[in-house]
Amino acid sequence: MEERRTLAVSCLATVLAMVMFTMPMSTLVELARTLDAGVTERTWMLAAASVGLGAGLLISGALADRLGRRVVFAIGAGAQALFLVLGATWADPIVFIVGRVGQGLGAAALIATSLGLIAQVTPPGHRRTRATGIWGASLGCGILVGPVLTALVGPWRVPYLIVGALSLALIVFARALPANPARSFTGRIDYLAAVCLVAGPSLLLAGLTLGRSGWTQPAVLILLAAGVIVLVVFTVHERRTASPLVDIRLFTNPHFVTVTAAAFAAGFGVIALTSYTPVLVDQGMHGSALAGAVPLVVWAGISVVTAVLARHLRRWISPDGQLAIGLIIIGAGLAALGPLYDGDTLLRLLPGFAVAGVGTGMLNAALGGQAVATVPAHHASMGSGTNNTARYLGSGLGVAVVTSTVDPTALLSSWETPVIIGSAVSAVIGIAIPVYLRSARQAQTVS
Repeated sequence: MEERRTLAVSCLATVLAMVMFTMPMSTLVELARTLDAGVTERTWMLAAASVGLGAGLLISGALADRLGRRVVFAIGAGAQALFLVLGATWADPIVFIVGRVGQGLGAAALIATSLGLIAQVTPPGHRRTRATGIWGASLGCGILVGPVLTALVGPWRVPYLIVGALSLALIVFARALPANPARSFTGRIDYLAAVCLVAGPSLLLAGLTLGRSGWTQPAVLILLAAGVIVLVVFTVHERRTASPLVDIRLFTNPHFVTVTAAAFAAGFGVIALTSYTPVLVDQGMHGSALAGAVPLVVWAGISVVTAVLARHLRRWISPDGQLAIGLIIIGAGLAALGPLYDGDTLLRLLPGFAVAGVGTGMLNAALGGQAVATVPAHHASMGSGTNNTARYLGSGLGVAVVTSTVDPTALLSSWETPVIIGSAVSAVIGIAIPVYLRSARQAQTVS
């Protein structure tokens, strides 16, 4: 009973987090027009939630393992609800952007703790494979619901208030979640490490977002450099401390490296391109907001079904093999999205997104399980936070590449460049995973 209850609440939280993340995608043009947002503000309206997620995932996961996953889960639900209501009730683009950052912070706590809670109550083996596969499907389910909800339900504030109310209900549901096991951390919190965990990803994602309007701007260079410096300081500090928030030694585990790289590739490739697709359909193909959501629905819907079914592949394919095959299939699907020509409609995009959906579902089914399997049991939420941070840092960089290479005055003809880049990165990392693991095994055998 505890396993089912925890899985249900955790998956609901993950669905709501992803619904929140995707809601502006299908209505960005209308939303910006309603709030009288400029070009820079539009960019931030789309990217602000990624900044919040990137800033909050690692710290949420690390603190959840120490202070209590149930407590951090409830705090995340409250934060997401509060900022959804804030962003929906103020007709100002700056307030909306601040709200999106806050929503991302709350969602980060929900995502990091949800997977940690599932790992806490399900033993390794078939039951955990099934549970993490369902959790992976919930990612796609949220992406499926978000754009459709905002496209069909109006005015635009209503979907935000609906998701805010459901997020508030998660606080009540959190009472049914298990407390942390006896090994929970009881020492002091390393505040320098905590600040670095928040500041490093935030600065990098802020720099990537601002860089879309020009990469040589002093502010962009300062933000990116500061983000790198903060993460270097964090790494040096964590290597020297006796009780690190994030155990840097995990990056010596080849399987931890591959699952982190796979999450980054998913963010950089398919998530970044799907984030821009509604704009492509709306402005390049002269479609409606609902039409712009159709490719996302096809991609996410197929990924949900595939993620649920993919657990049966474990008899023949290892989790690392699923990561590799999933990325290669994603690469093939993305390659089919271009080139585009005048007169093309959204139907031209659907086959590529359908193939990418198969790869994404296979990837999501393995990512969740591997994210917690490659770390010690008492660090499950930290493993989830690290994996999802890689996903959203990849997404931030990928969207920056898309917006830098696509010409707004010639969307269709310039679409091929980011498609080729995203496809190549996905396929190359997919091919590199088994090669890297084989080399790592050979090195261990020799030593």
